[in-house]
Amino acid sequence: MKRIPVHIITGFLGAGKTTFLNHFIKEMLPERIFVIENECGATNIDGALVMDGVEEVVELTAGCLCCSLADGLFDILEEAFERRDQYDRMVIETTGIADPSSIVQVFLENPAVEKAYELQQVICLVDTGHVEEWLHEAEEALRQVSVADVLLINKVDTVVKEDVQYVRSILEGINPQAKVFTGSQGIFPINELMSIGTVKPESVEKIAHSHQHDHSHGDEENNSHSITTFTLTFPRPLDLNNLQLDLNRIVQLYRDQVYRVKGFIAIPNYPNRVILQSARSTFIATDGTPWEDAENREGKLVFIGRGLKKAAFEKMFNRHLLKENA
Repeated sequence: MKRIPVHIITGFLGAGKTTFLNHFIKEMLPERIFVIENECGATNIDGALVMDGVEEVVELTAGCLCCSLADGLFDILEEAFERRDQYDRMVIETTGIADPSSIVQVFLENPAVEKAYELQQVICLVDTGHVEEWLHEAEEALRQVSVADVLLINKVDTVVKEDVQYVRSILEGINPQAKVFTGSQGIFPINELMSIGTVKPESVEKIAHSHQHDHSHGDEENNSHSITTFTLTFPRPLDLNNLQLDLNRIVQLYRDQVYRVKGFIAIPNYPNRVILQSARSTFIATDGTPWEDAENREGKLVFIGRGLKKAAFEKMFNRHLLKENA
């Protein structure tokens, strides 16, 4: 059974999500797209939405799509699956003040959903002129940026070039894993965006390889938003069975502090990388690509969160390192 591709579009109020969605729908023609809109309050769908290529728009209006509404989303996904021959792709546009990680969790954690739907990516739009202010004021804005696979710096035509560079450096400081694009009026290169994914092995593995900017003093990297970003490197395979307990402990103890963990590890007697990532209150392991060199299987995990201490996590994970390459 072919799984239905899903994209989540997030971003703070007024970042240009609906305009970008219009552009996305046009670019994807002749594909038919099933849109799930989540607006707070009983507002109607944005009148400007392009309907060409859109098969159906479902509104979730019972408040914001967060933990409580994950159930409402589950019902809609069940219904949408019954009518899967009527559309080719699904897009969920979250409200500007939602934390998208609980939606990501529904797609990664629930086996029934995972079998039917393939979460391709989380796209976050930011308004170049206002993003800094939001990041200081709203925890949700930080979470939206942290969870994203792709960051779209929108409305660059409204500011000077130096400001765009500055915003890019802020975003890369928070989420060094995400691919950043700049554009205006919601116009971005859709083909390029499509190749960057939440659980695409190549995407995750490339990210972890390119994220080499841990400072030599081995400490966490903090930026002005008290967001911590660091990479843990594992020279040998990890015992996944024992590690599971600590992963559960991380999401229970640190659920308000850990925004995102993403990367890959080696496990004993297994030829492929194991992709490991967190979303909200769960860790998910999926199959990655084969190791090129059976002897040299170095794992890497990138952590993004608030006030995290690298040493504590290093100690926790290193307990599960095997003595020799198994």
